[in-house]
Amino acid sequence: MAGRKQHFIPRHFLKSFVINDGNDKLWMYRRGLKKPVPVSRDDAAATRDFYSKPSLDGSPTLDDLITDYETHLQFLVDKLRGADFSTQVKSSDASEVVAHLTMRAAYLRELIGVGASEMASAIDTLINNPTELLDGIRLLKHRVPSKFAAMATEEFEKRGFHLMTNISTKAIVRLLYFGIREDFDLLHANAIEQFADWVTVFEKNFTGMGQSAHTKILQDQLVPMERKRQLEALTWQVVKIAENDAPLADCVAIAKDENGWGPYLLASPKSTVCVILPLSPTKVIVGSGKQDWSEQAQQYTRHAVESCFSFYLSDQLQEKTEKDLSDLGHKARETVSGLTSSAIRGAIENFVAEASDDEHGIRSEASVAEGSKDFSYSVSLKDFADQEYAQKVANAVNEVVLAYAAICDVKNLDGITFAVDYEKAIAELDRGDGLRSVERNSTVSNANGVALPILVHRLDGQKTHLVMKAYLAEDFVSEIVDHKDAAVSLLLNCLGTVTFNSIVSNKFPDTVRFKHKDEYEGWLAQYNDTLLSTYFSISTTIPTVDMLSFYSDLAVDQLEAVIALTRGAGLAYELDGDHEKLFQCCASSVSSFLSAITRVLAAQSRFIGPKNPETVLLTRLSQVELLKWADLFAADMSMFIDQIDGWKEFEATYFINRHFERLLFEVGVFPDQLDDGSLYIHTSGDNRLNMRLNAQAPRH
Repeated sequence: MAGRKQHFIPRHFLKSFVINDGNDKLWMYRRGLKKPVPVSRDDAAATRDFYSKPSLDGSPTLDDLITDYETHLQFLVDKLRGADFSTQVKSSDASEVVAHLTMRAAYLRELIGVGASEMASAIDTLINNPTELLDGIRLLKHRVPSKFAAMATEEFEKRGFHLMTNISTKAIVRLLYFGIREDFDLLHANAIEQFADWVTVFEKNFTGMGQSAHTKILQDQLVPMERKRQLEALTWQVVKIAENDAPLADCVAIAKDENGWGPYLLASPKSTVCVILPLSPTKVIVGSGKQDWSEQAQQYTRHAVESCFSFYLSDQLQEKTEKDLSDLGHKARETVSGLTSSAIRGAIENFVAEASDDEHGIRSEASVAEGSKDFSYSVSLKDFADQEYAQKVANAVNEVVLAYAAICDVKNLDGITFAVDYEKAIAELDRGDGLRSVERNSTVSNANGVALPILVHRLDGQKTHLVMKAYLAEDFVSEIVDHKDAAVSLLLNCLGTVTFNSIVSNKFPDTVRFKHKDEYEGWLAQYNDTLLSTYFSISTTIPTVDMLSFYSDLAVDQLEAVIALTRGAGLAYELDGDHEKLFQCCASSVSSFLSAITRVLAAQSRFIGPKNPETVLLTRLSQVELLKWADLFAADMSMFIDQIDGWKEFEATYFINRHFERLLFEVGVFPDQLDDGSLYIHTSGDNRLNMRLNAQAPRH
């Protein structure tokens, strides 16, 4: 591709679609032409300086980066094309090819440009002629903006609108919200010209947005990792096209989601069930969550033509009228055109019409044999969805809870809240009377920060309430197996925390509501009071290799963060002498590392399969001379959990404080309680972890 003429669909990929006459040409069916025309492979799907102009200083351009990558890409494409019909191919190969080709094509740039224009048009319509968008909707002016803003933001980001402009999604949503709640008569009478001027400026800012946004995306990642991960969840097979007429559309790949077939880039990632990429007129690869590859493939040709935006290529000449060609891209353009107005209207209809601001909460009754007592818990979808969808989610969640309850005690589960505004839901949760906000709050977050078990006090005792991010509700009812499995695994971990908290409240009913007897131990315990429940909850499930690897990588990141943050805090302390600031930085970073390595140790304790003795985590621990400490910490945690039935004194948990002190000492601080009972922090200039890591660095 090197040179001024740059292919947005690689030249080597086009080769299999050339006309079989030896002239190296393809039939081009383009919107705006009167009839199909033959074009050379050099000219097809290519534009002058599409990715970048030649470098003036010799530095690599985007086109150079793509050219270098194409050697690897061609290897993957040839590998897929060489596979026999009806054979499965590696998901990693197929997903990389699809993710790259669809993201680099001109199709994305055109989508951005048209979508941006439609967004500006929708804003203009909302301001100048709101009834066109809002006809039939009763606008309630007393609504608070949080609910509308949360859902509108989610809709814009789901549709990729945040990629279309440098203006933040929050700012755009705020504009829409203010436009809705304004007195439109007053707006028209006094401020319409100002808004009209603003929209004009807004539209001008979109000039060139398609190219700049597209190149920025490719400069960040030639293969978008999130797209690749989603595609890897599908199973891929090579399928023969019976009619030997598979075209190559400008969108490159098509997909089927909840709305049917269309270009892959416009499909909803959460509901995509099938993706098809043509390899030649006779061969396609189909990614599906079901074993229906052949059935799906036979629908490819028609849907590929309907999914193109401006053109498609073929090795066959078919009779097409000027009207046929003028209609090309109609479906895709109509989809883009409708996304903005439908998103705005849908958000308004859900959040400013007759429905109240209350969350859609339902009661899920779960009858479980626990002596002669049953238990119930609530499942709430806060600030999104309707009652029918909430019930569907609750049923899916309840299946998991019932299965877990058959082997473990979860009668102290207070409820599960799914929320768009995750932090707000945590802050506003009714925790009952008597719970301390700092010590023993049992707010155990998982490694992703997307679910939080929180201790609450109810009339019938202490319970645990789970707060989870809204997208997990969708995952529980998803047809994509990997998404649902991940949500179930996360819920099982949280239910493990429910069980652990139940054990604590049964054995020591006053520990949550009252202060620790020992002020010093309580001071330290507040930083790590969730480690035991974290270990317990993770050890209730069988981890996968990927999960263990993820936890290990996270622990490495946290260990490196400890060293970097405490080193910086030490340098700052030399200047300002602020003991408290130094200790808080060291304590919080060490606590985060303890949480991370606790997850690793818990997962390792339940992992079934060969252990890998050579890992990055073990290497890092060895380099900073913490390997023996890690072994002791693992043994202490394992022994405590194994003997939890015989746990009689709450103070036995203070062994964690000893490990905490040990690590604090390694980073140059040491907590103490003086004879008069006051708490004190000793400091030194010796950050031993940093010094040991530096000693391992190669000398020049």
